Amino acid sequence: MRKIVLALAIGLIASSVGAQGSDQKVAASAPQPKVVIVVGAVEGDTASYRADADATANEFLKFTSNVVKVYSPNATWAAVSNAALGASYLVYLGHGNGYPNPYVSYLQGAKDNGMGLNCSDGSHPQSDSYHCYYGENYMATLQLAPSAVVLLNHLCYASGNSEPYPSPGYGKPSLATAQTRIDGFGSGFIRGGAGAVIAEGLGGLSSYVDALFVHGQTIDHVWKSYPGFHNNVSSWASSRNAGYTAQMDPDISHPASDGDIYYRSMVSLPGLTTDQVGAGVTYAPTTYHPVPPVRMLDSRANNGLSGKFVARVPRTFQITGRDGIPDGATAVTGNLTVAGPSSTWAVYLGPYPLASPASSTINFDKGNTTANGVTVALSDTGSLSATYLSLAGQTTDLVFDLTGYFTPDTTGATFHVLDPARLVDSRKGFGVSGKLSAKVPKPFAVWGHGGVPIDAIAVTGNVTVTNATGGWALYLGPGLAPVDPPASTINFAKGQCLANNLTVPLSDTGSLTATYLASAGATTDLVFDVTGYYTKDLSGARYVPMTPLRLLDSRAQNGLAGKFTASSPRVLQVTGRGVPAEAVAISGNMIVVNETGPWAVFVGPKPIAKPASSSINFVKGDVRANGVTVALGTGGTLSFTYMASSGRKTDLVLDVTGYFIP
Repeated sequence: MRKIVLALAIGLIASSVGAQGSDQKVAASAPQPKVVIVVGAVEGDTASYRADADATANEFLKFTSNVVKVYSPNATWAAVSNAALGASYLVYLGHGNGYPNPYVSYLQGAKDNGMGLNCSDGSHPQSDSYHCYYGENYMATLQLAPSAVVLLNHLCYASGNSEPYPSPGYGKPSLATAQTRIDGFGSGFIRGGAGAVIAEGLGGLSSYVDALFVHGQTIDHVWKSYPGFHNNVSSWASSRNAGYTAQMDPDISHPASDGDIYYRSMVSLPGLTTDQVGAGVTYAPTTYHPVPPVRMLDSRANNGLSGKFVARVPRTFQITGRDGIPDGATAVTGNLTVAGPSSTWAVYLGPYPLASPASSTINFDKGNTTANGVTVALSDTGSLSATYLSLAGQTTDLVFDLTGYFTPDTTGATFHVLDPARLVDSRKGFGVSGKLSAKVPKPFAVWGHGGVPIDAIAVTGNVTVTNATGGWALYLGPGLAPVDPPASTINFAKGQCLANNLTVPLSDTGSLTATYLASAGATTDLVFDVTGYYTKDLSGARYVPMTPLRLLDSRAQNGLAGKFTASSPRVLQVTGRGVPAEAVAISGNMIVVNETGPWAVFVGPKPIAKPASSSINFVKGDVRANGVTVALGTGGTLSFTYMASSGRKTDLVLDVTGYFIP
């Protein structure tokens, strides 16, 4: 049996609100739940909604530092969906088009029962008055944390009521209409991961926040203990959400001027408690088993799966039980390659099939063959799933080469972090002498260099190819590689400067060998930076896989707000935001987007204005991704430096896929 365990409640701290259970505080080192607060475009009311949202944010900050704000005029669907990934609590204040309504006689899945967000970013001259509806089908793609709580505030239809107009056809809805609206508004958020959707039309949210951070009480009790509770509850089995119960609490004694009384509702899992909010399947700590690269997927050759991937259609391929990978493995390292895509965009690789994932693993242009090193959790059946993110009908081939696996025991190796250190730079004759020639394997020593000891059996690092006179690929592996290796580490075109993350076993003599795969006579330069190593003992850190969690998106003010400026290092808090305080390193995927100039980005444990190594290389206009395995700095932070000409700017995104603990 795979050793996957249920996560304990994270970051729940006692408040003074009366509870059904204990109010014992969680240790300060527990990961802190993520809160996302969204304010849509609501014309002249937008400023007051932002003020209400700030008050709610301040209340959440009493219990968790992981609070992300996405406010109009920058509350686009892209910004909201990026921020909401992994959120345990989602708060929305704004317009929402419900169903039934007086405008259209049928349910519009793309517009009804969701959010009214900015159609474009703040550059629009009337952004606070210019909104587009994103309905329940969009909410279903949010990828909230398991059993998340959604709080909908100042949102007419969500609690069953009607728009505040006296015209015929508006006013007080029938009971059946109110119930349909409540069920409908819960549906999309529940498909997106929510365990409870609470609509509070008129009152504030501070009391809810306090109650949600008390141990042991049910969400039902949280809703019924609200100061504005009217004690007129009726409940029914939700018609839209199997297994969920819907409830309303009409204010019969104080109807609005048009007769409306439906301002409070909830759709929730029966018995859901505050301790279960955001608690899902997590993985036990693991140790690592490096292996020579083995190809587990090649859709071109009917290996793993046959035939091309079609956009937005997730496909699953088995890892465990093949090529010596044991059933107990819970995560793997490897190299994902996209070959011959018919259109640009991205591919997502993760433990479970997602048609519309909110994060990506690799980005590329039409026709490019592009690779990215990954460390990724397996599903509970030992499989991986990939989704091609592109326009309908587009296709691509995928290749995945596995370089190692993790098991939840002490039979493998443990990890030791290093500050990034350059072991090879052929441009300077450092580590190897002269350029690499096509089909000529070139070894270089790793033991005794950059802090790697002689008992290391594998290393993590970043390989960069530059000045290539011919396109194709480079293989990096243990020992003397064959002239035509069975796998590749990085793919590139003539003249490109590209980097790729990797975890790779060392030879018995502590060396690696690089082979340039290109036409005869072609040459290239090679750069290799080491970021850590594994030893076959328990002296290092163990790895804890996790489903991808977005901790940085400067476009959406997640982690850090605003673009990065060249040569100005910025520090990101990592621990306490889904990563525990004892973590010493993380694995993840970094994406560069919207850069105004070419070159590179450095990520490491310390802020460095002019770093001597890089983590990702790109040209202007690229949307470029690269995996990272990197040590955390003092206080559980990471530092990022955009390496470019003065005045250049870029956005950065970081999805964390796991962490290392002592």
